[in-house]
Amino acid sequence: MEQLQYQWSWERIDSFLSKHFSLSRNFFQHILKRWWVLVNSKHAKKSLQLQLNDTIEIDNFQRFLDDQAMEEAPKIEIPIIYEETDFLVINKPKGVLSHPRTIWELHEPSVSGFLYHKYKWLPSIGNFIRAGILHRLDKQTDGLMIVAKTEKGLAHFKKLFQEKSESQEQSDKEAVHLKKFYRATCEITSKGKQFLQKIENNLPFTIESLVVPKLPHSISKIGITKILKYTITPDQKRVTINLEILTWRTHQIRYHLSQAGLPIVGDYLYGTDTWENMQLTAWKLIFEDVEGKIKTFEI
Repeated sequence: MEQLQYQWSWERIDSFLSKHFSLSRNFFQHILKRWWVLVNSKHAKKSLQLQLNDTIEIDNFQRFLDDQAMEEAPKIEIPIIYEETDFLVINKPKGVLSHPRTIWELHEPSVSGFLYHKYKWLPSIGNFIRAGILHRLDKQTDGLMIVAKTEKGLAHFKKLFQEKSESQEQSDKEAVHLKKFYRATCEITSKGKQFLQKIENNLPFTIESLVVPKLPHSISKIGITKILKYTITPDQKRVTINLEILTWRTHQIRYHLSQAGLPIVGDYLYGTDTWENMQLTAWKLIFEDVEGKIKTFEI
């Protein structure tokens, strides 16, 4: 516990701590929400106005500023499908985060936590929370993910992802040796039935439209989802769809299918809240590895 003496007057505590420690105001707002700051021996709210000679006590937050914080992540097992020196391919289970979005999710089971406890230190395109992570799957989506183990592997796959992302034309995106395939089981609404009839003789069918994720502060972007084939159940109530994504927008598949009248089973955001897990799986990956060989993985 660190103790400070406030020597000015009338300043919000989150603003003061941010300036004093040269860290973001948002960071300290999280700290304050968890009652880790006392002012005059009382828990402080983020809106508290400090006064002259207030005594501030703050818990040790430094543990969240380097990769030792990952020691707090649960130790879990995740199946490794393939591994070599520069990368590995894993099969992420449902209910497991790809990586915590903030330090406050460190206590949830995650791919990041698994990687930290198994390999300790991996290269990262962001901060330590995302070490080894090249792309993500939603918490309730299971399936294949590529993980970078070395700087060489990181640089190679980062380049592939950038090429895919920065290509302007659909044909250029399809030419990049990085392909991600998903399988979704969806409810068929009346709108969805009409959609399936429309695309029946036009497969593969490409959806290229705005993705508007139901998340705070999200940015809407154009997404490209290619439907490859589908199979309707005998009772005509559900359909299993195989598809490829050419862009990686947040909730892209979930949003595009729901807009087509085909909400994914178990998708509480874009479909109906059922007892079932969300039926979305990243079932196939095709990519060029570090040595220039084309690799294909399926589950």
